[in-house]
Amino acid sequence: MTSPVFQKDWPKAEQFWRKHVEFEQSQQAHEDRREFERRDVQWPARLVLPEGALSCLVYDLSLGGARVKLVAQLQKHQRVRLDLDKFPPLNADVVWLGIGMVGVRFTDDSAYIARTLGSIIDR
Repeated sequence: MTSPVFQKDWPKAEQFWRKHVEFEQSQQAHEDRREFERRDVQWPARLVLPEGALSCLVYDLSLGGARVKLVAQLQKHQRVRLDLDKFPPLNADVVWLGIGMVGVRFTDDSAYIARTLGSIIDR
């Protein structure tokens, strides 16, 4: 009698555990590479393009950039302006694209960004 295929070809639990540990270590390394502390937020905002403004929701914010949820297709390296209520506008470049999300990196002077966002990021 032959053994079932899943017993012969299925990776062992130890292999799964090693992959899991490797993934967690790579995630931690990614987090450690971040230059700026992030703050989780859910703020309505607008991404302003030459064609007009798009309503969006900012999900996390740092002195370096933001993760933004929106229903629109943007291009990587596209220049935008992020308008948050009660804050001066921030110029940015789109640096990554996801499903319903984009990442933007602020392009304004770092001192200006720190003056604009420093009080809310350092909480």
